[in-house]
Amino acid sequence: MLSSMQLQRQKLDTYAISISTFLQHAHFQREAYAELFIEVLFRYRDQGKFQLHGFAVMPNHVHLLLTPNTGVSTAKSVQFLKGGYSFEMRKLSPKEIWHSGHHEHRVRDLVDYDNQLRYIANNPPPNHLPPEYPFVHTHPRFTNLLDPHSPDILS
Repeated sequence: MLSSMQLQRQKLDTYAISISTFLQHAHFQREAYAELFIEVLFRYRDQGKFQLHGFAVMPNHVHLLLTPNTGVSTAKSVQFLKGGYSFEMRKLSPKEIWHSGHHEHRVRDLVDYDNQLRYIANNPPPNHLPPEYPFVHTHPRFTNLLDPHSPDILS
C-alpha cells in the first residue's frame, strides 16, 4: 500500500495539453466566449492551481502549457478549467461545450518546453486568423502575466 508521502509529487512536471470542443464545433469563434475562457484560465492560475506558461484559444480547441502545483494532477487542472468554464457558460447557453477527455504530453526538458511553447504560439494560422490574434499568450496584453518555466524542468 502506498503511503500519502509516496503519492505526493516530488517535482513539478509541466504539460502541453489540448482540449477539443464538442464535435469540433467552433465554439470559441465568438470573441466573448474566448475572453471568458481566458478569464477562467487566469482565475485558476491566480488561485494557485497551476502555473501558466502559454496558451492558444482556437475556434474549436484550446492548447495550454502549464505546470500543476503540488497536490493538483493534470486531470484535475483540466477538470477545473472545463468545469469552471462550463459553469460560467450555462448562464449564456445550455449547449454542450467540451469533447470528453483531453490530450496531454509531459514536457521532458527545456528544449521540449521551448518546442511546445513555440507550437502553441504558432497554432493560430496567419492565413486564417487576424495577424494580431488576441487569444494567444504572445499577444502583448499577456506579456507580463505568464509564469516562467519551473526550475524542475531542468532536472
